[in-house]
Amino acid sequence: MKAIFGILAIIVLTQAGFVQKYPLNYSNKRNIMSIMTEVESKLQAKNPLDSIKGILNSFKSEVASEQATHDEVYNAQKTECDSEIEYRSLEVQDANSILKSANGILKTAKIIKGKTSATLQATEEILNTASRHIEMINSARKEDTQSYNRAAVSFNDAINAIDDSIDLATALAKGQVSLAQVAELSTKLLKSALATKLIQEFKQPMAALAAITQEEDANAAERLVQLLQTLRSAVETAWTDYTTQNQLGLQQFMGQKDLYNATQERLDKAKSRLVAKLEATEGVISVQTAVAQAATNRRSRNQNLLEDANDLCHSFDVEYEAVTAGRRQELVLINELERLATRRAAEQQS
Repeated sequence: MKAIFGILAIIVLTQAGFVQKYPLNYSNKRNIMSIMTEVESKLQAKNPLDSIKGILNSFKSEVASEQATHDEVYNAQKTECDSEIEYRSLEVQDANSILKSANGILKTAKIIKGKTSATLQATEEILNTASRHIEMINSARKEDTQSYNRAAVSFNDAINAIDDSIDLATALAKGQVSLAQVAELSTKLLKSALATKLIQEFKQPMAALAAITQEEDANAAERLVQLLQTLRSAVETAWTDYTTQNQLGLQQFMGQKDLYNATQERLDKAKSRLVAKLEATEGVISVQTAVAQAATNRRSRNQNLLEDANDLCHSFDVEYEAVTAGRRQELVLINELERLATRRAAEQQS
């Protein structure tokens, strides 16, 4: 019988080491060795079996009560664990969703920024080209205006030279002109012919003027007057044509200038819209970059907390299972002790 109690003592010591690995903080600690000693003492003293069973039942009740309390604590811990794990999991999922959305918006915004920047650059290049064209047509018109003003002077000088020549031809008929005067007018007519580019028209009157100084013929003087009058009409016609062409050129210039100004205005508005769009897109990129960073930080923080919660809750499970297994083993030992005590009490009575 003592050998049997010795085996139980070894088992108890082994089990005590296992329970101590996962200790629980209870104010009333049981000592199964003292229970065994007390049972052995009562058996030797031949105490009633009921008193021995009372000790063992009290031990069982204490184990059951402790297990019930532990179950309550464990269930509360498990509820909190499940709640924390669920919350942290949802936080990670939500952060992933926000991060995915932010990255999607960022990708789209960067594509839009690239296209907008390229369009803005092209618009600026076209705008610069339009500005250069406006400068070119303004410069060309300025040159045309200067050329027109010079032509006006040249044609006016030509008319004056022709009028002076008509007066000279009239004076020739009366013999009141010197050769020096003829030479001077011939020079003016030649300059006017070159300036107005009407050389062919001036050719015959100038030849007639040169000839009349030699012939000194009244009829020749009259023919010279007619030729000069015809030349004057030709010069006036040429000036009218030149003025008409200049007006047409001015109309074309104004049309081109209006067209380029309208184009420039349209491009300026387009540029303003593109700049505003680019600024708005950069704002979106800035905001979504901050959102993505915040979501990344949130995911990382909650992922760490989730892992900590899983580890802690797992330790609760391990502790609960280990200590509960220890209590089961205690009950097995007590039941075995009760069986042995019952058998020994029966042997004592026989």
